[in-house]
Amino acid sequence: MPIERPTERGKSPDMNMQCITLVEMLERNVRRHPEKTAILYMDSKLSYRMLYNKTMALADTLACMGLKKGDRVGLMMQKTPDVIIAFLGVTAVGGVVFPIDCNQTLPHMQYLMNLTTPFALIVSEGFQDLLLQVCPALPEQKIIVVGERARPGYRSWDEVLAGGPAALPPVDRKADDMAYFNLTSGTTGVPKCAVTTHGNIYWNTRAAVESLGLIRDDVHLCMFPVFSHPHELLARPMYLGGTIVLIDKISPRHIAGTIVEHQVTCMMGIASIYETLIRLHETSPFEMPSLRLPESGGMHVNPTIARQFRERFDVSLIPVWGSTEAAGIAVATPPGSYRPGSMGKACPYYEIKVIDDFGKESKPHEIGEMAIKGPAVCGHYFRSPAETQKHMKDGWFFTGDMVKKDEYGYFYFIGRKTGMMKVAGLKVYPIEIEDVLAAHPKIDHVAVVKVLDGLHGEIPKAVIVPKTGKTIDKKEIRVFCEEKLSKYKVPRIIEFRTELPRTSGGKILYRELG
Repeated sequence: MPIERPTERGKSPDMNMQCITLVEMLERNVRRHPEKTAILYMDSKLSYRMLYNKTMALADTLACMGLKKGDRVGLMMQKTPDVIIAFLGVTAVGGVVFPIDCNQTLPHMQYLMNLTTPFALIVSEGFQDLLLQVCPALPEQKIIVVGERARPGYRSWDEVLAGGPAALPPVDRKADDMAYFNLTSGTTGVPKCAVTTHGNIYWNTRAAVESLGLIRDDVHLCMFPVFSHPHELLARPMYLGGTIVLIDKISPRHIAGTIVEHQVTCMMGIASIYETLIRLHETSPFEMPSLRLPESGGMHVNPTIARQFRERFDVSLIPVWGSTEAAGIAVATPPGSYRPGSMGKACPYYEIKVIDDFGKESKPHEIGEMAIKGPAVCGHYFRSPAETQKHMKDGWFFTGDMVKKDEYGYFYFIGRKTGMMKVAGLKVYPIEIEDVLAAHPKIDHVAVVKVLDGLHGEIPKAVIVPKTGKTIDKKEIRVFCEEKLSKYKVPRIIEFRTELPRTSGGKILYRELG
């Protein structure tokens, strides 16, 4: 399939270029290769024809239920092919998807329901009891249950899809229409719904395809959970006509086995996933010859991890930077051009600035806040005008991430704006300390946070997980740091733990370490 000619990296596209939705991509794939495998999950396969038929059956049911363009449909679902069908089916009829993280607290989920006022919910059977606590007032006929044990009054997923293929409901979908809510909480602690349009998804997908050199024959394994950037489970393969591989286990042995079994070529995961593959290789060596684009996003890629992965698997990690509001990655490392510590360059269709404390654009190698702009960047938060005004100004989204850019256009993550500390008035970014400590041969994991101090104002605290079977003391840590860091950056407080607290998606919970 021919891919449109890319624009100059980081420049805005011609907005008169045709933007197509995910459902239109699905239709295109059905016309071109209906029997090609669209989704692989465990021992099952779903062709593009089957995926289309199921998607249209769901869209027809939702239309008959009275769903109107712009109505919200929540997904409380596990990562199976059904979630792909649900996402496509809702958007096909003009609905707006929002994912629900069932690992969150009850008040968190109830707040989300009150904010979004859902028209309907699609729920995996194991979440039905939770649903009664989260959204008890929704009429039973507005709830579709995936599984064999639906409560009386709820709609059965199998019955919904048994209707077979139907014509696409007549909905006038435009690039700036809402497709789904990409959820983030940031520093507020409550959900914010970044309104993601069909156009946002399209331009982000094109940016990723062109930046990374993705092709039609790629087999994609995305490790993100359903509730985090769910469009990234399907957007790139749908655009290209590729194949999606879904797994519901994150053990390194299962991941490695899946890559080998299905000849996965492209993988999206956070750095800690690649760390587990490195450790598995140390005890049970294995090869992943098909993997050519191991993409690492969601957290900083430590240079030590990148080096070890390359040494063991003969393929380089591809650091990227993305955010909820960017609709995915906005910075990516061009394949074959990895620079230690760098996130990469601006993707096509994104403009990126580094802004200093005075609102001016920073010079090369100067630290500032990253701001992004472009047709893939979300324009506002749903029903949250104050948060929109705080983070989005004149078309620019201010990310809260502190970065620097070199003279060649490569960006380097320094830390979150809220994580920066001032030690006796001097700026210190935790990531610099973490990178030094991560290179210590006896350290497995490390996180650095700021704590208040009566004399210095703030000081760095290092929370360290030693490698199995290794002993290490605080003095050894301090001496190691003093050889590589300015004295005021050396951790004043050192704490040892058996593990670091993490989210269900694998990110470190820094707020629990202070």
